[in-house]
Amino acid sequence: MLAYILDNKTLKIKDLLEFEEYEFREDIEYTEKSSVTVARKPNIEEDDFVLCKDDNRRVFIGICETFGSGSDKSKYQISLLQKENLFDREIFAEHEELIEQSGIEDFIVRAIQDNFISSGDEQMDKSYLSVFADTHTPIAAKVEAENGVYNLKTYLGNAKQYYGICLDFVFSDKLEIRVSKKEEPSIPIDIEVTDISDYTETYSVSVLAKLLVNWKVPDSQDEEGNPVTGALTRRTFYLLADRTITEDGESEERAAGTVKSMYIEAQTEEEMLQQVYNAFTGNQYSHKVSFNLIKSSRLYPAERFFVGRNCTIKTKSGVRTSIVTKSEVKSNSEMIGLTFGKLKVTLIEKLRRQKW
Repeated sequence: MLAYILDNKTLKIKDLLEFEEYEFREDIEYTEKSSVTVARKPNIEEDDFVLCKDDNRRVFIGICETFGSGSDKSKYQISLLQKENLFDREIFAEHEELIEQSGIEDFIVRAIQDNFISSGDEQMDKSYLSVFADTHTPIAAKVEAENGVYNLKTYLGNAKQYYGICLDFVFSDKLEIRVSKKEEPSIPIDIEVTDISDYTETYSVSVLAKLLVNWKVPDSQDEEGNPVTGALTRRTFYLLADRTITEDGESEERAAGTVKSMYIEAQTEEEMLQQVYNAFTGNQYSHKVSFNLIKSSRLYPAERFFVGRNCTIKTKSGVRTSIVTKSEVKSNSEMIGLTFGKLKVTLIEKLRRQKW
């Protein structure tokens, strides 16, 4: 394999390195790190792009975090962040109206343009960067910002989880980023097939079944500048057995689980309801399923299992709807490690799973 080292300021190729040892990890929150091990000292700096190819096939794009040699001074390991860490920055929540009027993709495009391309700071702006929206998905939602500030990388992870919005990085003499909603059909998976091994599953017993909402319309001013207090309304939502949501507390199809209270400040009912849906959607992924898949599998081609892909898993305990939340590929293994769901497994849960 070859690693192309691209300068983070000009995008020009600084070095070209052969490598055989690697670990490529991706997850839905962009926190996992990867690495490649090369035979000589690389010409690389922090924040340089590393484009890894197998022949002409792109296998991974990362951003250099650090590099160094271990006890074996003849080898150097480059630690890589996921490419979306390019946008790991606190920025102001602006032009939120685009989310509902044009689409969440257009909002992301504007945020990147205003803060990473055309901010007016020549030292910080990246002239080689361009960004486009290939789809448009209007959503009645606001950015979850603290004092008007949010982290764009975190927002991108949430957009992928809740709405299927992904960023594609296309390198040429420039870096073109395409923002789009991925709408591939859910992949049906049978864990009994021989291409899958080391299957484990853990499910939360604390399923959100009832959500109490205090919905506050933001305060405003009338035409004469007098303060107008926004209405405060209490609403209650229930999860049904088919995973839909209702406000009918008498429904015989209500699911069992826990109760949560939530304060939502939103101008319209549609915005409030979107946050309610997000709360129950996150609840849907309160599990952790993991298994290894043969890299060369024809039944389940590995390239289909990108992070954020919807899947329907037929397990020993039933059929589960989930998404890929982590993938791991290593040079010393013929398997790909896949994780589904977002349950954070505690030590006690790990011990219980081992006991079973």
